[in-house]
Amino acid sequence: MKRDFLAGVLLVNTIPHLIMGVAGKRCLTPLGGENSSPRLNLVWAGTNFLGAAVAFSSGMWREATQAEAGERLAVVQSGMFAMTLFGFVYESTAGRRKRRPPHRTG
Repeated sequence: MKRDFLAGVLLVNTIPHLIMGVAGKRCLTPLGGENSSPRLNLVWAGTNFLGAAVAFSSGMWREATQAEAGERLAVVQSGMFAMTLFGFVYESTAGRRKRRPPHRTG
């Protein structure tokens, strides 16, 4: 079940990095920091997608009954929701921090 949750997280994290990479824009990744190149975003998107695929493949979904697959899908969706919520909160707060005028002293 932990792998299913992780797969959901990784699948959702694939999307923004894929979009930014294809659009030729820079975006934060662990590979290159805050100013990661479009190429690094594509690499990070691929890494996330590959990680999700590995998490799914090790879970033996084919042997699961329909009911078990439904339960596992709910766990995947929980991971997807958690990452979506994290991304929304992170981008909302990081965006506000970046838009604030610099603090002046004296």
